[in-house]
Amino acid sequence: MPSSRSTQWLLLASLLALSFLASTQAADPSRALTTKLRAREFDTALTQYDAQNGLTSRRLVTQATASAQANEVGAKVRKAIKQLRGGSDTFYNEVITAGKIYLCEKNATNKVRFVSKSNKNAYLYDNGTCVLLPISALSGDDVVNAYKQGQCEVKPNCYWGPIEPGDTTRLTIYAEADSTMDKKGADAKIKDWLTGIAGFAIPGVILSVLSLLTMIFFLICRCCCNRCGGRSPREDGYTCMQKFLPILFFLLFAVGVVAVSAVALLYRDTMLTAVDDMFNATSDTLTNASGWIVDLRTPMEKIRDKVVTSADLVSVELNGTDFIEGGVDGMVTELRTFGGYSANRMIPENCVIDTDNTTNPDDEDIDADGRVCLPCIVCQTISSEVATASDQIETNAAPGVEQLGTVKKQLNDQLVGISTSVRDSVNAQVVTANSTISKVDDFQSQVDDYNSKFQSYRDMVGYAIMAFFALAIAVIGLGFIGILLGLTPLKVLANILHIAYFIGFIALFLTFIVSAVALALGVVLGDACEVTLILSGNWTLALGDSADMVNACFQNESLIDALNLSSKLEFARGGIDFPSIDVSSMLDFSELDTFSNTILATNESTFPFNETKFDDAIVVFNSYATQVTQNCNPSDSYTAENLLQPWEDTGVARVGDESAVEYVTARFVPYNTSCDGTGQHNGVPNDNKGKPFVCSSGTCAFSDFMTELFGGLYDMASVKNGVTVFVDELHHNITGVTNYTDAFKENTTRMNDGVNDIKSDLQSSLISYVDDFENTMYCTFIADGFWNIYKALCGDLMPALTMIALMLFLAGIFLIPVNICLIIAVKRLKAHGNGHIMDTEMKFK
Repeated sequence: MPSSRSTQWLLLASLLALSFLASTQAADPSRALTTKLRAREFDTALTQYDAQNGLTSRRLVTQATASAQANEVGAKVRKAIKQLRGGSDTFYNEVITAGKIYLCEKNATNKVRFVSKSNKNAYLYDNGTCVLLPISALSGDDVVNAYKQGQCEVKPNCYWGPIEPGDTTRLTIYAEADSTMDKKGADAKIKDWLTGIAGFAIPGVILSVLSLLTMIFFLICRCCCNRCGGRSPREDGYTCMQKFLPILFFLLFAVGVVAVSAVALLYRDTMLTAVDDMFNATSDTLTNASGWIVDLRTPMEKIRDKVVTSADLVSVELNGTDFIEGGVDGMVTELRTFGGYSANRMIPENCVIDTDNTTNPDDEDIDADGRVCLPCIVCQTISSEVATASDQIETNAAPGVEQLGTVKKQLNDQLVGISTSVRDSVNAQVVTANSTISKVDDFQSQVDDYNSKFQSYRDMVGYAIMAFFALAIAVIGLGFIGILLGLTPLKVLANILHIAYFIGFIALFLTFIVSAVALALGVVLGDACEVTLILSGNWTLALGDSADMVNACFQNESLIDALNLSSKLEFARGGIDFPSIDVSSMLDFSELDTFSNTILATNESTFPFNETKFDDAIVVFNSYATQVTQNCNPSDSYTAENLLQPWEDTGVARVGDESAVEYVTARFVPYNTSCDGTGQHNGVPNDNKGKPFVCSSGTCAFSDFMTELFGGLYDMASVKNGVTVFVDELHHNITGVTNYTDAFKENTTRMNDGVNDIKSDLQSSLISYVDDFENTMYCTFIADGFWNIYKALCGDLMPALTMIALMLFLAGIFLIPVNICLIIAVKRLKAHGNGHIMDTEMKFK
């Protein structure tokens, strides 16, 4: 008996020692003091113990470090799982493609090619006409018939590709012979992906089923058939070592269960914290989104309310500025027209001075017929002066005029012409913003509600996660208690071990099945994270045409392009080039001013008209016209002023439309006899019949002589009058040029002032509003929120879930030998003494 008692106490001491050692592995670091106390290092140990208790923050740092290390391990495990599955970017891109094909095939309407023009999915040009393929020999009957019925091609979708210029057939996305993946390939890829996921769940499922079958088989054989070792201990009893070994292995594997449970507890905290972070990141993102939309809406409302008013102001300021469209061509044309009319002018027009010394030995200003031909001296430099003035106008004014013309066109095209459209488009975005704010606020309210519910159940969720580990630890606890009781005289209470291993079988079944599901979920979640990471580079793969806004947020680009507002707001985004013009320099036409002053100062003296010769000719003519003799008395007197209208001097009206020469001829015909210049007295010539005369052609009638004299005089008078008329026209024409130029200067100055007023108005209102709008059109906070959620989900929660699943699986693996040890230990511990069979009252029934 004493020997039996000593063996029992030895086993008990060993159990306590092993339990203590196991507990020190998972306990607080302060438990290490026990070792130091054993070494009698009292002072040092107590000092360090006080220091640890006094530095709570150090514990928090230690916990944070442990959590970080656990996350790092989880990430490595996740990476290993990814590599084991062959999860490369190519693999996940193929999974994405296969998923898109699978989803596309699920909706049969995606394969419909032709729709009515009014259908929202009709493929239309901007002008509303259908996008159609050219009919050719390759066109099928279905295409020809559909086109004849007025149907349109369907918009590009997951099945039908876009129609490019030059296409003769409509290509599909994945149904072509050369497609990278077709429906069959997509089905195979999805099957391959699901098989890979199942590969991680199958071991747990198999072990779970085996655990259940083992429990049933064992209970039937042990309890009903007295097999599997039977219900009774061996008749010759058990040695101390035979009793000790199952207890030893029980404790060793129990430590494993406790260890993986402790690790799972750490990952559970990480998992719960990740959920908190997801809720917080989502809530913060929604809060930022709501505030951002409000900030966005304010300038949009200002733009909407101001754009038409500003456009009206532009219309008023630009009213009467059509002249600018002609540029400086109008001025240059006026100036060159003046030059073309005046340059190198001769009076009479187009006459040519006789330069023949034989016919014009005195180098007079006459033509070959001896008629007066006067050059305009000032006109000889008009061509060069006009060219100089024109060049200055084009050099100084043309660039500024072009800028003003450009800004006018830009204002009309980008603001005035589309102001109503801009207002309506922006107002539509304001309406959308108001609606979105309500939706965001509602969604945030829902998120906050879910977060509140989660927080209220957070501890329960944590307990639920650890429930299966707790079940395994409960088995260990019951086994530990049963073993302790089996080592005491109260052997009958060792029957609690039966309860322990029965619960152990149940724990094995639940542990493996739950670990299989959790591990599969972790793998799926990991794949979702990998796919999301790929999609984040270009959301078009997932969202199609609606991905522009999301891509803009992730690529730190303005949403203006994504919202199709670029053309509407181009006037405020550099689309209007407001010029900065120095009007005084631009309108410096000093060459023209000098030239015009010269022309205005020009008088008849610019023509070398011989006034003396003209006056002498009048005197000679009047000497015959005014002579009064016995028989010849015309009594006419003509003045220089009326030579072109001689009837004004005579006071006798002309007959009909007689010319001046005809009038003079008729005037002196009555005197042909009385004034023939042949008067005599006693055979001596006298002036009784007027002064003698001779025509240039010889003897002639008096009227012919007077006509000849008057003809030369008339020519000179005509030239003199032509000079006066030309000088007047010269003054008039240059005045027209200067008036045109002055009007141009005035209009240009007024237009430039108007453009500056428009610029000031737009910069202080619309452009400022658009700048504010554009500055808020960056939504990187959404990408930031996404990455925060992604980090919490894929960087913390997913690895934690995977590690918890693995720890649960390991707990099941460790629990198998624990259960076996309990089954063996219950029979050996209940044996009475060393080899004696159990007493009748202690036999398991």
